[in-house]
Amino acid sequence: MLRAITAATLSLCAATALAQGNWPSKPITIVVPFGAGGNTDAIARLTANHLAKALNTPVVVDNKPGASGLIASRQVLTAPADGYTLLMATATQIVTAPFVNASFNFDAVKDFAPVVNIGANAFVITTRASLPAKNLAEFIAQARQQPGKLTYGSGGTGTLTHLSAYMFTQRAGVGMVHVPYKGGAAALGDLLGGNIDMYSASPSEVIPQANGGKLRLLAISSATRLKELPQVPTIAETFPGYEVSTWNGLVARAGTPPELLDRIAAEVVKMKDDPALVQKLGDAGVVPTFTARAAFGAQIQHEVEMWGKVLKTSGIKTE
Repeated sequence: MLRAITAATLSLCAATALAQGNWPSKPITIVVPFGAGGNTDAIARLTANHLAKALNTPVVVDNKPGASGLIASRQVLTAPADGYTLLMATATQIVTAPFVNASFNFDAVKDFAPVVNIGANAFVITTRASLPAKNLAEFIAQARQQPGKLTYGSGGTGTLTHLSAYMFTQRAGVGMVHVPYKGGAAALGDLLGGNIDMYSASPSEVIPQANGGKLRLLAISSATRLKELPQVPTIAETFPGYEVSTWNGLVARAGTPPELLDRIAAEVVKMKDDPALVQKLGDAGVVPTFTARAAFGAQIQHEVEMWGKVLKTSGIKTE
């Protein structure tokens, strides 16, 4: 028994030393649950570039859209728990989708280890410019006059782009048809093409098109106006108490050595010391948080409890 205990102790010490001393010894992959070109993808690429320089190793962004992030989540959960495969998660994969998609047959809180929350962003109620409504009040009036006729897209059922729009339609008392896509980029493309009428988008996705007159920004889901969009009112100005936001953060498979998670988190947090990088996040409508492991985990647990109460009574299920 003494030999067995000694062997196990030596093995653990060797693994710890290897993790601390020789890691990373190969490329790291950040799996993104949406297609290229969206807000989460942009944040992942900024993070990957920073980590590659900080850790002196290649960091690859792997886009795996579909099923509200289930495909990407499974890829990370089936990879070794060695810190080489990370998920650029949003609140959708970790908090909301497991409540509405039976295929999420894992416990996101227990099966993922939080690493670092990079930043949060609100959503902008965005319509195609060809609609007659010029502001939020006019859009609500049009939707009420045409119940069941107007459509809104999302990055998938149970995503925050879906739930933020759903909560808006509930507060506004309008009947609209939900059209889920495999990521925000596809929804935005159909909005620009006139195939859907509304999309609750991340600011970075729609600001350029709005500046070009192709889209109309009606209201933002944060509690206060966004400094990058001071002319866009909050939804709360019309419906007091409305507030919805999401976050983008790195998580790893549970069981990954804590020293590796700490190292990754420490390097990502250093992003806040790069003014140019922080500016790029701000330009994308992201409020940098850089919340590391313990606080990030507590935030996730709080949001699971909050959204769980909403979703269990909403009747929303994967379509």
